Amino acid sequence: MLKICTRAFLSLLVLLSFFAQAQRRTEPCATMEMDSLLRLRNPSEGSLDEFERDLQRKMVQIKARMASGKGAAEIITIPIVVHVIHSGEAIGTGRNISQAQVQAQIETLNEDFRRRVNTNGFNSDSRGADIEIEFCLAQFNPQGQRMAEPGIDRVNGNRTNWARNDIEGSLKPTTSWDPNKYYNIWVLDFAAQDDNLLGYAQFPSNSNLSGIPGSGGAASTDGVVINYANFGNAQKGNFSLLRAPYNLGRTLTHETGHWLGLRHIWGDSNCGDDFCADTPSQASESRGCQKGRMSCGTANMVENYMDYSDDACFNIFTRDQKTRMRAVMEVSPRRSSLLTSNVCGQLVVGRPTPNFEAENRVVLLGAQVKFTDLSTNFPTAWQWEFEGGDPAVATEQNPTVTYRTAGKFKVTLTVSNASGASTPLTKTQYIEVVNAGLCATVTNFTGTGTVIRQSTGTGYVSGQNSRRTQAVAELFPNTLGYTNLRGASLKFGVAKAARGNETEAVVRVKVWNARGFQGGPGSELTTKEVPLRRILDDVRNNRATTVVFDQNIDLSRQNNLSFLIGIELDYVAGDTVALTTTLNGESLNATSWERNSSGNWDRYIVRTGLNVAHNITAQVGMKASVQIQASAQFINPGEAVTLQARGASVINWSPSEGLSATLGPQVIARPSRTLTYLVKGTGSDVCLDSASATIYVRNVQILSNETLPEKDFAISPNPTDGVADVSFTNGLRGKVTLRLRSITGQEVWRGEFEKTSDLFRQSINVRTYPAGSYFIDLQLGDFVDRKRLVKY
Repeated sequence: MLKICTRAFLSLLVLLSFFAQAQRRTEPCATMEMDSLLRLRNPSEGSLDEFERDLQRKMVQIKARMASGKGAAEIITIPIVVHVIHSGEAIGTGRNISQAQVQAQIETLNEDFRRRVNTNGFNSDSRGADIEIEFCLAQFNPQGQRMAEPGIDRVNGNRTNWARNDIEGSLKPTTSWDPNKYYNIWVLDFAAQDDNLLGYAQFPSNSNLSGIPGSGGAASTDGVVINYANFGNAQKGNFSLLRAPYNLGRTLTHETGHWLGLRHIWGDSNCGDDFCADTPSQASESRGCQKGRMSCGTANMVENYMDYSDDACFNIFTRDQKTRMRAVMEVSPRRSSLLTSNVCGQLVVGRPTPNFEAENRVVLLGAQVKFTDLSTNFPTAWQWEFEGGDPAVATEQNPTVTYRTAGKFKVTLTVSNASGASTPLTKTQYIEVVNAGLCATVTNFTGTGTVIRQSTGTGYVSGQNSRRTQAVAELFPNTLGYTNLRGASLKFGVAKAARGNETEAVVRVKVWNARGFQGGPGSELTTKEVPLRRILDDVRNNRATTVVFDQNIDLSRQNNLSFLIGIELDYVAGDTVALTTTLNGESLNATSWERNSSGNWDRYIVRTGLNVAHNITAQVGMKASVQIQASAQFINPGEAVTLQARGASVINWSPSEGLSATLGPQVIARPSRTLTYLVKGTGSDVCLDSASATIYVRNVQILSNETLPEKDFAISPNPTDGVADVSFTNGLRGKVTLRLRSITGQEVWRGEFEKTSDLFRQSINVRTYPAGSYFIDLQLGDFVDRKRLVKY
């Protein structure tokens, strides 16, 4: 069956900003291990359908140009800088490879991409294509100085080899040259744990396209990494350190294909789709040079650069692969900006030309926007003017600006060098600041809730399993720039407790920043222990478990507003929890992460091939919220617990039972039975003004499921033919959430109300609903209950 290239390519660019590991000598299908898909949902921008229509038009234009022959003269030239990472060796020795070896590699890259006749890379197959992309070694460094060794940046890394975490976390960010002007290639020696790794690449970012958020792959890590013993061509010189059979320079060709948006020819799965119609399906990667290999009902194209064959076997890119790479060069912002870099030609003496882009163009009131200078001809000074921004002017090359007023604002940039100043460039209504949604809930979950069982072994993908997964998490890109994280709701689909362990067992809900390997979990920001008994009750009643963190998480201090929320998994015999996810393929964003038994994070799509989102909702805002911290959750009757409230200037506590006071940010509680204390804050502008904490008291009879007492929650009349009143009385105050569910548990109505006195009463109109049985769920802080309602 032919694969549909255009539609599938759209899917690829929906999955843009992958990090893809290319080739391994021993481990099959290792490409996705480095996958870091960063295409994330941004509700403020266009729909996915709009994006697909835009891209379809671009693909049609490119194919039309190719068919007419008008595209034949459009040779694209991409400037390269090779960062040679060594440990003090003399040039041409060991890891500090020679200039000749670098030049031989770039010659090979050009031969492969230009389909040179009479070279080792030529294939006469009619599907073969001259990609019409060439690569040049940069002549000038970022300061505009001519380089003694064109395109080579030698870096003494003061170590012999590098682990991937160190490459991504420290080496790349400190040595990268502007990826808008240079194709960055790092050549180094991988650490022992990656000794079989040849290289990996970062896929292109599409952050400026309609329907795609501005937060694509990180600029500081953009490029490819190649093992120094596989960089170069043994047929072009006496490069004794090159390791056969990967010694003819095809690792860089393969990785550059990834860098320009290509996937592996076998689609990273059995008879998978690599998104091009003219590459035949195959069951898996090829090894050696298996010419004549048959799988998936067809002869495999083992010579394709995007397979895993030996270097000597590779010799073809196809026409549809060409279309894809050419489209990326037109639509991907950092890729397209390379076309005007001008660092390979003669240095032009003259004034620079200004250009810039914003990381996000639609932000919330109070959010920060990072600007990137894209000016050409080597400016040495920058003069920015930000209408509505703070600061209003700046002289940095890449400033960060805060917008505190709603509206649409212009940005002006003037650049200069020794030859003089440019004409100012003004982009009108460039930044839009919206004064809505300053307090919100965000989620990646849309679709059908499910719990996916482990395909091999036992357990659940999003919970305990035979792979001994240590943690699972959901990535929130936070493209609108929310600065505060208050809490989260997590929908568990499975919860079981070992006999006798449900009393004080806890599940740890955690938050991480997104500054880890490939934008995954980095430093832990907070941990909240949730009693397993609460989760058990929530699962029984088909509701999410709501967690309020002990204190506000200030996301603006993380240098990266993205964050992850998830759970840490313990392995106690009989205990099992698993989060609900979408069905596989319902989520296109690959926001789900897991930490394996060795403690390494990676995406589900890498480890399991699943593209899902966890059913987790984050409570975020541009303002803080009231939060509460308890010094203990489980106590003996009468023991002291310190309760600390934050986020408001005036604090009220309820109920008064067991409390040392009912006013003030800190009180002492000595409850004799399990109680939930509610705190309400006033006098401050906050997102949410109340929070609660349940103190579990041992050795006393616990109220059934920690719900409201039966007598306090009433529905009248019941049965009803139209309107029913929900009422209860107690000393708590705060937001009350009512949900009407069908007999199958589906939510058909929800309302949120404020309880300001002891008595709460609210009418629910069910007149338009079919006759039958329903459930009404009531929630006030951590108090929850459910009653049956009959409509006749």
